Amino acid sequence: MPRVVNHEAQREELLGKAFEIFSDRGYAATSMRELAKGLKVSTGTLYHYFGGKDDIFEQMVTWTSERDILEATSVIVLDASPAERLEAVFAWVKANETYLQRRILLVFDFQRHRTDPAGRALVERAARFYRDTFSALVGAGGAAWSLIVGMLTQGMLERGSVAPEEHLEALKILVQANTPPPD
Repeated sequence: MPRVVNHEAQREELLGKAFEIFSDRGYAATSMRELAKGLKVSTGTLYHYFGGKDDIFEQMVTWTSERDILEATSVIVLDASPAERLEAVFAWVKANETYLQRRILLVFDFQRHRTDPAGRALVERAARFYRDTFSALVGAGGAAWSLIVGMLTQGMLERGSVAPEEHLEALKILVQANTPPPD
């Protein structure tokens, strides 16, 4: 009897593992053959699920963005104060700091090699998704998310120099200043 394969679960597993390969090797240095080898599947299997390396990368960015947001927001109590929601998001950022820094580096690498409109649009959509979701949850427009991205980037440039608690306190002030008073 042939084995029943859940194609959506298989595709998602490949996308999750593809992040590690792209992140370790870089976008331009990763070929379909290297992806197949790293994912322990044949190139034929990859072409069954995806149109090529760009398709894998694009789907990976979309899928990981959605997964990240679901994960980050799953612990947020929606009727909590903006400061409490900020603390919950910030705790997720701290817990996923290395992953998020690798993601930022991979996006920079991708942008360096894919300067075409479709490549730029992919990055802009993903960035906007994070920013808009975060802003809707804690307020302060895109400024709060920009400060977190800056903190993550500074942490890569100056290991050990970032004091997350100081950033959280500054973000709380920003959120408080941008939160309308209750009616």
